[in-house]
Amino acid sequence: MDAQQDDDRPGLPRTLEALACGFVLFMLSNAFIGPFLDPLQAGGENIPVLRLMWLPVYGLILALAAWRAPRLMSFWLPAGALCLLIFWVFASASWSLDPGTTNRRALAAAFTTLFGVYFAASFDGKRMAEILATTFLVLALVGLAAAVGYPKMGVQHDINAGDWRGLWYEKNQMGAMMVYGALAAMAAILAGSTHRKRMVFTILLCAAMIVMSKSKTSLVALMIGLLGSFLFAAMRRGPATAVVVVWLGVTVIGAAVIVMWLAPELLFKALGKDPSLTGRTDIWAALLRQSAKAPMTGYGYAVFWTLESQPAQWIRKETGWLVPTAHNGWLDILAQLGWVGVSLCALILGGALLVGLFRFQKLRDGYWATLFLVIFLMTTFSESFILERNGIAWALACAAVTRLLGPVLAPVSALKWTMPPVFGYRPPLTWSLAPPDPEPVVWTPSPGRAPVFAPTFGKRTVSPFGA
Repeated sequence: MDAQQDDDRPGLPRTLEALACGFVLFMLSNAFIGPFLDPLQAGGENIPVLRLMWLPVYGLILALAAWRAPRLMSFWLPAGALCLLIFWVFASASWSLDPGTTNRRALAAAFTTLFGVYFAASFDGKRMAEILATTFLVLALVGLAAAVGYPKMGVQHDINAGDWRGLWYEKNQMGAMMVYGALAAMAAILAGSTHRKRMVFTILLCAAMIVMSKSKTSLVALMIGLLGSFLFAAMRRGPATAVVVVWLGVTVIGAAVIVMWLAPELLFKALGKDPSLTGRTDIWAALLRQSAKAPMTGYGYAVFWTLESQPAQWIRKETGWLVPTAHNGWLDILAQLGWVGVSLCALILGGALLVGLFRFQKLRDGYWATLFLVIFLMTTFSESFILERNGIAWALACAAVTRLLGPVLAPVSALKWTMPPVFGYRPPLTWSLAPPDPEPVVWTPSPGRAPVFAPTFGKRTVSPFGA
């Protein structure tokens, strides 16, 4: 506790560390990179400028992690599990279609994972949520300015013409960023942040940006995040309320599963999707046929969808268009790392979520880790976010896993430290039990003494007036 007290004491070093984390989060969000430098969403590996630009970011992540190395050692369980997954990623270079590309991109995935572990291990839940919410607030404000002041960049002009995309390549990316920002702001409020007005403004602005993007998936994720926050907060009112909340949650989830099983066209119509999920089911069927040729190991990390990949060329020939990804994180991992990689990811992410369902009240993070992992796992069935290199979604997923499986950090407000006297400041009064009452003392008269003045009437012993 003393070491944590010294590390978490407010001051200039702690402020600079928070600013450094905000900068890394800004870079991992890929804001500005898509519209200007990486329109094909290659992650920057094939663009020399971007490849060099990420090197200082990796150096900063490594320096931050080295500075907090003693703190990271206490998070050995989540760190060890994620290291095992990264080890399999590097090992896939031995059977990869392009070993050099796999090694290079595996290094980027390793630094992304390292930042997630460091971020969760270095800040308590409230401070972490505040840093996230402030970063996404800045991104939302700049994205709003881009959409209004420079629509050539901030608004899409292709098949989704008129939908806002802000600082990102397409509208779904902006929608995901705004969901993360609103969830972090709500978590900061529930964790007891003193910046409540700023957090409320962040939620409202992020929700407005999602509406303008017309991303239905992001809108559903936002509703799940905010509703989940209220439900988790309601469960703290007592056992009876907790039972009601659990019953409502099971009922809603069960009804959704029944509708999806019996009448999936109703759900697709409500989301504005066709039953093929915009052609994704055709991609998934073709991908499964190619993955069956290397079921246990896959074709190597992050090389399956390259232009030179023979399995990917067969899929593109079957679907009739240049497919960039599987649009499904689990199928992408199956193609890259095989069933071994899928099993490791499921064990780490699913195990952390299972632990979070029983531990969310102890984390004091406004339920951020549990709810973020729920939203992340939900979106992995339509987006390739698992083991995403240089991506904020995977970094925050690693942070959520670290918080759920690691020890609980004491909040800064609970740490005992003395404030220097400023403007007559006095420390708060303390109380303690009163000492026991002393034993009662029985008073006894002292023995008589001879009077100071004795009568002198001869030999009389009493005064004559006494008669």
